[in-house]
Amino acid sequence: ILAGFSAYSRELDYGKFVEIAKEVGAYTVADMAHIAGLIAGGAAKNPFDAGFDVITTTTHKTLRGPRGGMILTRADKDIAKRI
Repeated sequence: ILAGFSAYSRELDYGKFVEIAKEVGAYTVADMAHIAGLIAGGAAKNPFDAGFDVITTTTHKTLRGPRGGMILTRADKDIAKRI
């Protein structure tokens, strides 16, 4: 299940996405490119805290770094190997 947005005035209920994913046996992926800086600064919720499996983001939007991207996984090495 992929969750993310570019311009939305509310926080996503990441916990609900995780709940649904567990019911159907799916992985959860959050695209946080547009809110990564807010998450890093503690102003927005971190999808990993809700139990998300994978997070993708960019380094050049709200993190203000050079153009690039990141794929982050939980400590589950099986998921990291698959990516």
